[in-house]
Amino acid sequence: MQIIPFLYLLLIPFLVVTSVVFANNLKSVFSKSILQVMNILLLIHAFYQIRLLIGIIQFLRTISTGQPINEFWLNYIDQSVVRTLISIALPLFFVIPFFRKSLWFSLGVMVYYLDFTAFPDLDLIDWIIKSAHFLSWFSLVYALFWLKKWLPINQIQS
Repeated sequence: MQIIPFLYLLLIPFLVVTSVVFANNLKSVFSKSILQVMNILLLIHAFYQIRLLIGIIQFLRTISTGQPINEFWLNYIDQSVVRTLISIALPLFFVIPFFRKSLWFSLGVMVYYLDFTAFPDLDLIDWIIKSAHFLSWFSLVYALFWLKKWLPINQIQS
């Protein structure tokens, strides 16, 4: 899952430029379809981060069992936690179709992710495995959106 924000940063500028430059063209419609799928993949990554955050909170609460709840939160909330919470909250807007289809909101989310998304430190085998996971998630989301006729490419085919 750690490869999704990195690939989001790589693909979104090209998809936005393709959508704007080739307006009213098949390339624009196809890039908008891929953009929507990438937005949903970032949403799935946000759900994954929520699960990790819940696990970390449960672990920290077991360590500090004698502390009152007010002191517990004050010890662990800092700038990095706030940035992580924002990185989780921003993709949640992609549930709303208006934000999911918006080129400029996707570009804004990408600019926010530029600040703290690092190049995944993986060896060749990990890159192959993570790429296969990404492609399977991508094809699953694309297929579901295509079947539900939520993609811009579906309006051309009908």
